[in-house]
Amino acid sequence: MVNVGSKPRANLKRLLPEGEPMGIVDIHDALIIREGNVVLVTDKQGNVPPANEQGLGLYHADMRHLSVFNFSFHTTPPVVLLSTAEPGFASEHVLTNPRLRMSDGNEIPRNSIEVRRQRAIADCLREQLRVTNFHSDDVTLELRLELGADFADIFEVRGFAVKRRGKLAPPVVTPDEVTFQYHGLDEAIRRTTVRFSTQPNALSASAAVFHVTLGPRETWSAEIVVSFDRGLAPTRRQYGRKSARSVAGSYDRWLQSCTQVFTDNEFFNKVLDRSIRDLRMLWDETEEGVHFPVAGTPWFDALFGRDSLIIGLQTLAFRPEIARETLKALSRWQGKRLDPERDEEPGKVLHEYRRGEVSQSGQLPFSPYYGTIDATPLFLLLAAEYYRWTADRRLLQQLRPQLLEAVTWLYEYGDLDGDGYIEYEKRAEGGLVNQGWKDSHDAIIHTDGSLAEAPIALVEVQGYLYAAKRRLAPVLDMLGHAPLARRLEGEARSLRRRFHTDFWLSDLGFYALALDGGKHPCATVASNVGHALWTGLVSRTRAAQVVERVLANDLYSGWGIRTVSHASPRYNPLGYHLGAVWPHDNAITAFGFKMYGFEEELNEVATGLFDAALSFPYYRLPELFGGQARAAYQTPVPYPVACRPQGWAAGAFPMLLQAILGLRADAANGVLQVVRPRLPYWLNTVHLRGLRVGRGQVELLFRRRGERTHVEVLETTGDISVSLKDRWAL
Repeated sequence: MVNVGSKPRANLKRLLPEGEPMGIVDIHDALIIREGNVVLVTDKQGNVPPANEQGLGLYHADMRHLSVFNFSFHTTPPVVLLSTAEPGFASEHVLTNPRLRMSDGNEIPRNSIEVRRQRAIADCLREQLRVTNFHSDDVTLELRLELGADFADIFEVRGFAVKRRGKLAPPVVTPDEVTFQYHGLDEAIRRTTVRFSTQPNALSASAAVFHVTLGPRETWSAEIVVSFDRGLAPTRRQYGRKSARSVAGSYDRWLQSCTQVFTDNEFFNKVLDRSIRDLRMLWDETEEGVHFPVAGTPWFDALFGRDSLIIGLQTLAFRPEIARETLKALSRWQGKRLDPERDEEPGKVLHEYRRGEVSQSGQLPFSPYYGTIDATPLFLLLAAEYYRWTADRRLLQQLRPQLLEAVTWLYEYGDLDGDGYIEYEKRAEGGLVNQGWKDSHDAIIHTDGSLAEAPIALVEVQGYLYAAKRRLAPVLDMLGHAPLARRLEGEARSLRRRFHTDFWLSDLGFYALALDGGKHPCATVASNVGHALWTGLVSRTRAAQVVERVLANDLYSGWGIRTVSHASPRYNPLGYHLGAVWPHDNAITAFGFKMYGFEEELNEVATGLFDAALSFPYYRLPELFGGQARAAYQTPVPYPVACRPQGWAAGAFPMLLQAILGLRADAANGVLQVVRPRLPYWLNTVHLRGLRVGRGQVELLFRRRGERTHVEVLETTGDISVSLKDRWAL
């Protein structure tokens, strides 16, 4: 915890690597609930203790609005019986007492008092606190709830040494509420109000105290409402318009509006249901009505270009609205000018957009920041794939200026040296050194462990570029840009030819991780090459070598594909990008296996991730987990500060299921292709209902019979036909 006026931890010379909270050691036991742009992170008691080092607290728009929210019996902490945050937006904590000594000298035996804390986030945080006496005698209790608000920026919580802070106003205390207020350097006034339905016996800025006497089986209760505000003027918003019931209803509507999936494996049903629910949990809306999925919570609870685009690609067969809203949101903040301090360039798609004080006041360049090499080609690729699934010509017409600006960026700014590849090099002083999805400072390495020097051309980014040019060409043709479409098609063919020469490592039978600034290949064996499979950039004649190499024991752990081979001198099973397993990375690679006809290998990766999901709370795949080899009686090793949920981890199983079933849309021509479906041994039947292709819908039933999977078309609506194919068209 970083308190107002406290001494900074360190004078960091570089930006915090994405996903590596420097000031946070471990949150793997923390409970996280979220709704809108409000996130609550607590310990198992449901508490946010004073001076905690886990980043616990109530966050709103990248700022911690409560840094202390700690319940106790006077000074004695309760004992946890049950603690769950399974619904996503709500949690429940059932607590009891240790042995307590009362003021009259008598003792209350342990397990005599039950405390229930039921809370939910709607447009504010509401907690129902219920205390019941199960002792045979009357008891008198002092119930204490400590309070505090440091208004620390999320980056400050994670360890960034802020240079300046705004002013914390004196708290305002009335008989039944406390209001904390902070005047930020970004001129925003942030407020947090804690209100009690039952007036405390004593209330100060640091604690609410209740003196409660209960007879046997008697219950005392109180509602605690925490509301928050951020504005340029000290006006108070009205809360309570949105209820927990309405949020629960919105989850139900979200699930019903997605493609319905029914299988004979109840555990897989739970895993997939969790994925879809987590995507709803991470859905956000700005004050201007812009919708998008945030990257992950608690550390990346913001719009991220790459993450949101990949989520859109993962979920097209299940909820195309995610892709549609993501394209609209990112086009809104597309780069307009040359600004080296933000790595901004005309036509470039942003990396992330933060709303906290540190970013909004300019101490970090994240409002927004454009230091990403892959978001722009992924933007073009998602537009093309969205059209393949929806034939939504109207949206593509609306986005035509932004698409053309993004294409122009590829030529004028993406390709730094004119060699046909796109490369990155950090410009912003506080920007990211590495700007692909592996954006830690030490992620891109040579075989001797030395860091690659910029400008760097990543293997997977050339795949994104190839797929964007090839798949966007027919869309641009449809939009009336036939010459540009032909140019992109020709450039895609040329890129593919040169790639096989420049990136191929004949002695390894694998592709290089990257080309460094001297055009020397980084020969480190890494998972990035799997993304090149997914984009169709890999030669069919070399695909078998690539697949075999990816599944070798040094890269495949049994739970999933590691980010880097354990033969690398920098390998660490808990290395963020240097040995851990990322579910989205695995899903993308496994989809690539499918495209080249390696269904058995696809199912091996899917099985590893499915088994891993069964080991995590709520069947939720986290952002990443340890790369330790799978062994009997072992479960995956948690990564201690992983986001839970993470958007593209939630999108992993929808993507894997699409690959397993071989679903490929051509909505403009009214066709759904089903390419060589092959169910894994743990699925016998899969029933899809409401699968949308253009304006039509399809209902399909897949049945496994031994090594073969049969598909039956149960119903189609609209002008849609189903075509069975033996090969994925690259």
